[in-house]
Amino acid sequence: MNFTGLTLTKIDTQSIAKTFDCGDTELNEFLLSKALHYKNELLAVTYLLKDKERTVAFFSVFNDSLWIREQDFVSKSAFKKFRRGIVSHPKRHLEYYPAMKIGRLGVSNQVQKGGIGKGIIDWIIGLAVKHNNECACKLITVDAYAQSTRFYERNGFQYLDHMDKNVDTKQMYLDLTPYVNTMPESPIVLMN
Repeated sequence: MNFTGLTLTKIDTQSIAKTFDCGDTELNEFLLSKALHYKNELLAVTYLLKDKERTVAFFSVFNDSLWIREQDFVSKSAFKKFRRGIVSHPKRHLEYYPAMKIGRLGVSNQVQKGGIGKGIIDWIIGLAVKHNNECACKLITVDAYAQSTRFYERNGFQYLDHMDKNVDTKQMYLDLTPYVNTMPESPIVLMN
């Protein structure tokens, strides 16, 4: 995907989207009527990816923690395997792992399947890794809609629990450890 001609900005009263359609009414409604309120209430920061004429994509991020408990796994060995994979230290007593959550992510119907979503995920990974110097962030989390899980899988996310009974969303995560020293530059640049 060529990101030339696209700008990334944080939502504010001057940049708020007037129209947007990603094919999901709930996501559209969030962007058009709730995103600015979430920003003002310090609940989420929403970014807009725009060309000269319109918003082509948006995403919201906020701080999170992933609560890991043995009873959330199918077996004690699955729980231990997960913890070994996340923390290499032999004393793995953490129950909460610091994370950044993707609260919303939508790409306009007009440009879907063009690589914009992948570019956004790369940018979010870069943001989390960059801010790791000031405030620890081990994971990126998302409660993925069932129709979006394949997208997140292709971008390296894993299911927290394969036995997740929730049919609407699946809790997924991406471990940031492999990206700390090898993060490629994102083609998306934030404009101030």
